[in-house]
Amino acid sequence: MISGAGAGSARPGGATREVARTAGAVAHTAVVLATQAAGPSARARPWQRYEPLCLLVRGPAEPFERLLRLLAQEGPPPPSGTLGEDRWLLIGREQLGAVRAPARDRPVRDLLERATAACERFLRPVAPWRLAGGRVLECGRRPLVMGVVNCTPDSFYAGSKAMGEAALRRAERLVQEGADLIDVGGESTRPGSEGVDAATEKQRVVPVIRRLARRLPVPVTVDTTKAEVAEAALAAGAAAVNDISGLSYDERMAGVVARHGAGLVLMHMRGRPRAMYAQARYEQVAAAVALELHEAVARAVGAGVAREALVVDPGIGFAKRAEHSLEMLRWLPSLRSLGLPILVGPSRKSFIGAVLDLPAEERLEGTLAAVAAAVWGGAHMVRVHDVAAARRVADMAAAIRDEGRGWIC
Repeated sequence: MISGAGAGSARPGGATREVARTAGAVAHTAVVLATQAAGPSARARPWQRYEPLCLLVRGPAEPFERLLRLLAQEGPPPPSGTLGEDRWLLIGREQLGAVRAPARDRPVRDLLERATAACERFLRPVAPWRLAGGRVLECGRRPLVMGVVNCTPDSFYAGSKAMGEAALRRAERLVQEGADLIDVGGESTRPGSEGVDAATEKQRVVPVIRRLARRLPVPVTVDTTKAEVAEAALAAGAAAVNDISGLSYDERMAGVVARHGAGLVLMHMRGRPRAMYAQARYEQVAAAVALELHEAVARAVGAGVAREALVVDPGIGFAKRAEHSLEMLRWLPSLRSLGLPILVGPSRKSFIGAVLDLPAEERLEGTLAAVAAAVWGGAHMVRVHDVAAARRVADMAAAIRDEGRGWIC
């Protein structure tokens, strides 16, 4: 994000203060944006023929409104709206570059110049993901696959549940099937779940992580929102923390991750699992997710976590109804605004059931379609229960996306 005059008061909180401190003063406006090729559509409206770009404007409204009027002169206007006191616009990079503001309208010219420059910056390849113990994972051409091991008796998908020795066997099988890392969780976060205390969660995951960290050739991560559990798991050999709350549940979490030099996945979430759908209200879900994840990143960096240690996750199915999850997958490229690796976890979730009218046990094909869409839209990593199939689909989707370059030529 680029901070501008008047932007510091547009949305109170630590994220805004951190942005203002690091970016310096910029005239007129503040911008968050991103783009990534999502493929043209012959039947799409004109603005959809371009790469989707999520532009978030913080500051005075007048330059933004004048930009919309300029766009309306060229054809059907792209989607736009408000997000709290901020404004958002979904547009294409080529369309943005074609806009010519009048020479006398310096605020709009500044907005366009800074948006275009930031767009190019955010399109650069992301850095490798830095984990505890000096390990790194490349987030480039080949998508990474995170295999799920749920050390819980009540996860929504029975095929992923495994305790004790069964968890070790499942993890080893997932690695054989092509998993690049294994995510171990000890608390169900399915919709309506109540959660467990830290002692129970540690009892479930720490012994498994300790043994897996010694036996597996790939990193092990812990899926938890509790700093106490993360501390124990990292001491046992976990390389990263997967926090579905995006640091919103436990204010100590970022400090624990920073002390261990571990990786951190920041997922978008609103509320608690037991009542998260009550907060599933979005005017434009991709714009809201991009902004709220930006603020989570600012909190993490402000607490001492290196940017190279961060991954962002749009939280498919978390505080999002089926239509929100589908829309988020469609506009996933907008998360490139953050300049960080993107993880997507669509595996067997309810939005697939809403489309196909199938229970979790019969959602493999729907999961694989979502994996392909996520990779096509720019995901660097997918979190799945069915690694062998997802590995093949992710590789094939990436090869199509790259037109075979690096795969067969």
